[in-house]
Amino acid sequence: MQEFVGSANFYTDKEKEVMISKSNTLIEAGFELTLAEHDLLTLAINKLHKQATNNHDVFITAKEFSIANGVSESHAYQLLKSTANTLMDRQLKFPLYIDLDKKNNNQPNAVSVIPPKHGNYETANGKYNWLQGVAYADKQGFIYIHFSDPLRFLIDKTGDAYTNYNYSKTLDMRTFNAKRLYELVCKWKDLGATKSMYIDDWKEFFGVSNKYPNVAEFKRRVLEPSITALNEQGDFKITLKQEKVGRIITHFQLIIESQNKVKNLLDKAMNNKNSRNSNTVNVFENIKSESTFIKMSEAQLDTFSSKLAELHEIQQMADVGEDMKPFIGRLRSMLQDPKKQKKLIPYLKQVGFKSNIA
Repeated sequence: MQEFVGSANFYTDKEKEVMISKSNTLIEAGFELTLAEHDLLTLAINKLHKQATNNHDVFITAKEFSIANGVSESHAYQLLKSTANTLMDRQLKFPLYIDLDKKNNNQPNAVSVIPPKHGNYETANGKYNWLQGVAYADKQGFIYIHFSDPLRFLIDKTGDAYTNYNYSKTLDMRTFNAKRLYELVCKWKDLGATKSMYIDDWKEFFGVSNKYPNVAEFKRRVLEPSITALNEQGDFKITLKQEKVGRIITHFQLIIESQNKVKNLLDKAMNNKNSRNSNTVNVFENIKSESTFIKMSEAQLDTFSSKLAELHEIQQMADVGEDMKPFIGRLRSMLQDPKKQKKLIPYLKQVGFKSNIA
């Protein structure tokens, strides 16, 4: 063990960026952790996935933690020690997918944390502990983490449906809620918005289901400060959209705009401003053409809404417990809506739709 810890160097290159790969199921699961606990589990899960050793337990040294998070090694020792005392009690919630074909035929592995590709399934709410075991070695300065079976599966299956982001982008975020929201935004950024979620689903996402019975208080104390932190960080411009039934707020959705994309487009436009000629394409004309509405026939709507529903990336847009048939119907409606269709255009290309639009 001492030999292993002495040679542990996964996060000890100060010049190397730490790129996180995390299962989408974990990105959207419901849980509450301290900031240090979230950082530790993120680094541990990523280390297991990237090392691809098929192990389900991992060591994180104080040196690794200090370099990855930009803190002193003595502070890292204290953080690892404190998290070792609390992690065993931490739980998370995420949906389980029951393969109805396997269930009806009494086949094994009918329950999974990933939707079956054929789409014939139902969901159930799962609640688990993160860890099966944890230990902290004070003298050697490392923490040993042994993940529970569902977490092992998610780590092993990270390559099936996952989100990547640069860990260093989160270092200045000082709250667990902000880091959670950043991960969620990275997961949905290519579609330009998160899915619209019930207030209770948002509260479960942040692990505060039993807190903030007043929607305005939840919005003020949890959601808005996290959005502010992300906007200050600078990768994205996040706008909160809310839906009401009468005067009651029922849903929140985040509209996501990449600040880098906007900046690059503006810079490109400024650079070309004085050198344009009749053969130069206006960058803003490109933006307009990309968002042009594609009119589809009834047959195309039926075909491609079904094909889209088979993509794992698109399945993440489904509401918890939503059956496949109504989900396909909702996708069909989105394809007929000029504003919503543009979110699906990149995925239409993946499933074979051909258009004259560049």
